[in-house]
Amino acid sequence: MTFRDDGHICENRAATETAEADRGVTTIRPNATSKAIAMTHDLRLAVRQLAKNPGFASAAILTLALGIGANTAIFSVVNGVLLRPAPFADLDRLVMVWETDGNSGTTREPGSVPDFLDYQARGKMLDALAGVSASEVNFSATAIDPIQIAGLRVSHDMLPMLGVYPLVGRGFTAEEDTANGPTVALVSESLWRGTFAASPTIVGQSIRLDDRAYQIIGVVADTSDFGVLQVLTAAAYGRGFAARGERTRVDVWLPLQADPQALPRSTHPMFMMGRLSPGATRVAAQGELAGIAADLERAYPENRARSVNVEALADIVFGPVRPMLYVLLGAVGLVLLIACVNVASLLLARGSSRAQEVAVRRALGATHGQLLRQFLVESLLLTMLAAAAGVGLAYAGVRALVDLAPAGVPRLSLVSLDLPILLATLGVSVAVGLVFGLIPTAQARTIDLQSTLKDEGGSRGTAGPGRARLRGALVVAELSLAVMLLSGAGLLVRSFWNLQQVDAGFHAEGVLKAEYKLPGTRYPANFRVWPNFQEQHAFTTAVLSRAAALPGVASAAIAGNHPLDPGYTNSFFVVGRRDEARTWPEISVRRVTSGYFRTVGLPLVKGRLLVDSDATDAAPVCVVNEASAERFFAGRDPIGAEIMLYGAARRIVGIVANEKFHGLSAQSPIAMYLPLAQAPSADGAGVLIVRTGGDPHALASSVRGVIRERDPSLAVFGVEPLETTVSRSVSERRFAMLLLGLFAAMAVALGAVGIHGMLSYEVACRRREIGIRMALGARPDGILRLVVGQSALLTLVSLAIGAAGALALTRFLGTLLFGVGATDPATLATVGVLMAAVALAAAAVPAWRAARVDPAAALRAD
Repeated sequence: MTFRDDGHICENRAATETAEADRGVTTIRPNATSKAIAMTHDLRLAVRQLAKNPGFASAAILTLALGIGANTAIFSVVNGVLLRPAPFADLDRLVMVWETDGNSGTTREPGSVPDFLDYQARGKMLDALAGVSASEVNFSATAIDPIQIAGLRVSHDMLPMLGVYPLVGRGFTAEEDTANGPTVALVSESLWRGTFAASPTIVGQSIRLDDRAYQIIGVVADTSDFGVLQVLTAAAYGRGFAARGERTRVDVWLPLQADPQALPRSTHPMFMMGRLSPGATRVAAQGELAGIAADLERAYPENRARSVNVEALADIVFGPVRPMLYVLLGAVGLVLLIACVNVASLLLARGSSRAQEVAVRRALGATHGQLLRQFLVESLLLTMLAAAAGVGLAYAGVRALVDLAPAGVPRLSLVSLDLPILLATLGVSVAVGLVFGLIPTAQARTIDLQSTLKDEGGSRGTAGPGRARLRGALVVAELSLAVMLLSGAGLLVRSFWNLQQVDAGFHAEGVLKAEYKLPGTRYPANFRVWPNFQEQHAFTTAVLSRAAALPGVASAAIAGNHPLDPGYTNSFFVVGRRDEARTWPEISVRRVTSGYFRTVGLPLVKGRLLVDSDATDAAPVCVVNEASAERFFAGRDPIGAEIMLYGAARRIVGIVANEKFHGLSAQSPIAMYLPLAQAPSADGAGVLIVRTGGDPHALASSVRGVIRERDPSLAVFGVEPLETTVSRSVSERRFAMLLLGLFAAMAVALGAVGIHGMLSYEVACRRREIGIRMALGARPDGILRLVVGQSALLTLVSLAIGAAGALALTRFLGTLLFGVGATDPATLATVGVLMAAVALAAAAVPAWRAARVDPAAALRAD
């Protein structure tokens, strides 16, 4: 007995072999060829089935593609950022050695050169301790205009400690890492390949950095600066190029050449990175270095209240982004789960509509095994098509994520759709396909052949209470998961809104900034002899006068740092203050011209602001912020008091409002403002700031030109409205909010589609029942309430389950929240109202169709 292979009747080898054996006919067992033929037949049949149902196929493929694509994209970022091996050897042994200040409460400060040398000489728990400081340098080479590039000054043992060796040439020697040592440099691989076209004779060539000639001695890989940006961002101050909040690649490495004579213990220009000795722990190193710090505190007045804080480098690099990435990974996991539940609902509905087809095949002898194989082939084909579309979406998504990710996310250059990611996507897709293949198989086992074959429409018996409850449970699962995601997104939106309402102390609207750096060779600023800075003063005066004369400029100023740049701090004390310990707390020092306060909109609280007459030859003065006045002059007027800074007394002449330096979410630090004419920038860094009543972008070219006209050799960088700088400072929170919001929107949309599809199917299956109800006197509005009531019941159950899940899961958002708790009642209530409105809207069309059922037509059709 054989069955014709026409794509509608499935052959049954087991039934055929049994019948032929009863008749004494010899049966030939299927071999590999026949199995391949059967699989090919199943695949062709699966293609025809999907082609016959384009609506179902497109909906299922698109739904799964969204879930798979989002998961693949986010997992690619997590893999590239967190899971790939670090470029350094022994990352688990690398630590940052911060200095702490008990007076200010800061725990991540750079250290002094003398302290560094003491820790290096006396510490035994570290087998290496290196120093590093960040700087931006004017770079010029043949045939290119000056540009600003990020540079690092490192002690000669830094790269060997990290296990980093030059790709070309050699590293620094101890002789080169001495005060007034030779001017040598290492360049990055990107700079070598881009500017020097990967010249094999790069070693020995000369470049100009800050108007000085440096000899290139080697090339290092771009990954050699791993973690530098995160370390600088984590620092309490002295962030260097990290203060702009932009993605920055270190392109030049210079020897530290620290001079303890020129840089005393009261100045803290460098960070310290160490490697634990074999067998040593971070806690042991902390104890040892804290003991050394205590000795230094007793020996030197400048070290009063100062100690150390040893942290694992991996925690500093990955710690800030790890919660955000894991939250996003969990969110897309929920989106994929919702997509799977949605497709499962579609498969249940489609399985019911195929009941008669399955009954015919079973009546013709098809076994459960053959049906299982066919359904598995169909579902695997479905998920493979979805996976292919999902990978395409993921490719675009990865590129978008890399472009939109905040600067603080490390190793973004390693994010890609590589083979392990694609294999993981394939594995997930196969698993989903196998599970989906079991749904119609389970339905096929419960079909009543006799009643189904008699039912020409194939719907009787397919909408029983058991299956209706299953479809309802799937909808509840979808909506519950959507509530969880929407609650998280709502909390992030509330946090971001709260952050936007924070008073930064300054007014960024209409303000443009442009940064530059004056090379010390032509603009000296002796650290100890302040009058030795005539060139800087002349440059400042000329640029400021030209900028103020530009059309559209309301006011102009020059400062050592722009707002939201922590800058540097210095030790000081209040003259005459009764403090037996004579502590030297650290205070943020801002060097500004007199127009700074008006230009950035920083209001005066008491006294007077800095004025032009606070010149080089005038009495040293300063202005402090409210935080300083409250802390050091509680109960008395600070105006007229003197502070000791840089070895000289300065009189306080005014108090201004607090200004944010460390980001909008951080507390305003204690700060003082010095006249730039009396306290020039030691490293030559400067920011030209202008205020306009129009569009700040329109002034960008003119402002850049003002600086370049004065000195064509300078690179002008960071030219942007201050509003852009402020916006970038909250980029990490915005990134998380937008992505979680996107995933929540996808979840809500899928949930709405799910409840709409389920109610539409229920109405279609219960058409005869509705007709009978209406024939017996039920009114259309009663039928409407019946359908809407079913939707409301499912929604209420979903809200209860989803709220409980949200309360459990939103606690993982703690580090991303600001001004709102993880269990904020207002957010949860808003989510409930929104989901109820979405569910009501999704139920509107099915309810309207149910209310318009014609009883006579429904009864005749049955």
